[in-house]
Amino acid sequence: MRLSQAQKIVLASIKTQDAKSRDAQRVVPYLVGGAGLGKTTLITDIAEKLGIDCRIVSLAQYDAGELAGWIVPDGDAMRRVRPDWLPSDGEGILFLDELPQAPVANQNIAAQIVNERRVGDHYLPEGWSIVAAGNRTSDRAGTNTMPTHLRDRLMFLEVEADLDDTIEYYYSKGVDTRVCAFLRFRPEFLHKFDRDANACPSPRSWDRTSTILGWGLDEVCQAEAIAGQVGRPAAADFIGYLRVFDKAPDLDEIIADPTGAPIPEDVSILYAVAAGLSTKLNKSNAKAVLQYLGRFEQKEFTAFVVKDAVARDASLKQANAIRDWAVAGGAQLLI
Repeated sequence: MRLSQAQKIVLASIKTQDAKSRDAQRVVPYLVGGAGLGKTTLITDIAEKLGIDCRIVSLAQYDAGELAGWIVPDGDAMRRVRPDWLPSDGEGILFLDELPQAPVANQNIAAQIVNERRVGDHYLPEGWSIVAAGNRTSDRAGTNTMPTHLRDRLMFLEVEADLDDTIEYYYSKGVDTRVCAFLRFRPEFLHKFDRDANACPSPRSWDRTSTILGWGLDEVCQAEAIAGQVGRPAAADFIGYLRVFDKAPDLDEIIADPTGAPIPEDVSILYAVAAGLSTKLNKSNAKAVLQYLGRFEQKEFTAFVVKDAVARDASLKQANAIRDWAVAGGAQLLI
């Protein structure tokens, strides 16, 4: 499923994880998918939007004694101290990350947290919900077989990379337009996991590629840095596309003369133009942008320009030109 779909399910789960309800009423989602999809980012974004805390516990980075809380002398008896990662107040999401990467002993501790909201005598406070995530066993990401009793206590949500979800996120975070344009043009490079490669393309690695583009490196160093992030096959195509992007016509001239500005014949340049227009589209120039895009033979370009622009600025839904376009049938292209 798409991450946007998983987000809706996670939100519904968070709202119903009442500490006072029966364990069967508390459904704990477990996001499972390839590396670099944005599972952790999804949960931190949910917490940010809800205005609550997010405590990320990377289970693979603890030993069992540390995770469960050390046992210390207490007079003539022994007691288990409250683990420092376990919240004691407030509201938030306890995010159990790297679940299958953790040793089985840690997974057994996680099973008690998931089912009973406690570690030993120390309980998760009311106002906190639990979400878990991890990579697939087939990815050879250091995963261990998950105990059956833990699997039975989780709701498995298998997530995968989705281009529209990724582009929407990128625009919200200011990712380089050239990355967005390339992925629209070559969507097969969005996520090509290779468990034997040192680097391969993923939503996370393309996000980092955007950072690399801002370093001001010379052409050779930039190409090597990008190859080290997304792998050489994807980097070769992307570097070639950057040269194409530079050949795109001036966007301001297009907006100034939408009925007379030339339409590029090269499809790869069309993607560059469309991506650029999606970043420049605003309420005052929406009519001109849509006039120009309406001259394209491929009507899907208008759809993704509008979709990406609205993802960047939701108020554009109220622009008269966009509303007229949607009523005239454009809304069908957004489905």
